[in-house]
Amino acid sequence: MAKQRPPFTWHYYMMGLGGFAMLLAVSLAAWGSLVSALAFAIVSHPHLALSGPVRVVFLLMFAAMFVFAFPAADEVRAYMNGV
Repeated sequence: MAKQRPPFTWHYYMMGLGGFAMLLAVSLAAWGSLVSALAFAIVSHPHLALSGPVRVVFLLMFAAMFVFAFPAADEVRAYMNGV
């Protein structure tokens, strides 16, 4: 008897987006953004018992925290140029 596989839902795309955001944050040494992206990926997991609106609020909150935790553009340019 074949074991039923769960459907591939939007949760996995959001988890992948959180993973990509973690890699971006690590490359810029933006530790606050790294924590926000990790939380985004965890909250996106489909087996987490959160209802629809609550999950969306948390995802939006962590996405906003991710964006605002990045350093200023001048600091990122200096970091990438090795100054």
